[in-house]
Amino acid sequence: MTLLLQLLWLALPLILSGCVHLLAMRRDWWPALRRAPLDFGATWRGRRLFGANKTWRGACVTILCTSGFSALLGWLNARWLHLPPAVPFAELHPFAWGALLGCGYILGELPNSFLKRQLGIAPGALGSGATGRIFWVVDQLDSLAGMLLCVWPVWQPTLAVIATLVAVMLVAHPIGAWIMVLVGLKSHVG
Repeated sequence: MTLLLQLLWLALPLILSGCVHLLAMRRDWWPALRRAPLDFGATWRGRRLFGANKTWRGACVTILCTSGFSALLGWLNARWLHLPPAVPFAELHPFAWGALLGCGYILGELPNSFLKRQLGIAPGALGSGATGRIFWVVDQLDSLAGMLLCVWPVWQPTLAVIATLVAVMLVAHPIGAWIMVLVGLKSHVG
């Protein structure tokens, strides 16, 4: 039961934040932030650092919504759910917990994007052969690694939790990509 509760505190705010981000992309909310890349257009060796797809809209929506949904989950737990403590920091400081998750999610994707841009791999593409297979795995797990690094000062999950998260991400991330294809936000499941 504790494992499921820990997964709930990690996953639910991010899943709901992802839904808001999908709506923001679909309806083109905050277009000025959509046009503002995180790398400010900077290049290294003649190539973009992260590319045009890593925007301030994605970062702001992810961080703010994950914080808000974490705070809502904390409020619901204190008022009605009364779930046993699984991640004490998340229960005591839900908004800060959500901020750590959201920042980790965004920061975790940046090294992968940087490597792909430097190798000439287009946003959303994987590359071919062994490189493509490696990037497929990294694409599924990069945000999880970032989140775990960001929450590490306040919560150190067990190996069982980490293994479960890896397994879940290897399934959930492609399902999320498939949904994005269905709603027209991506051209293919990469």
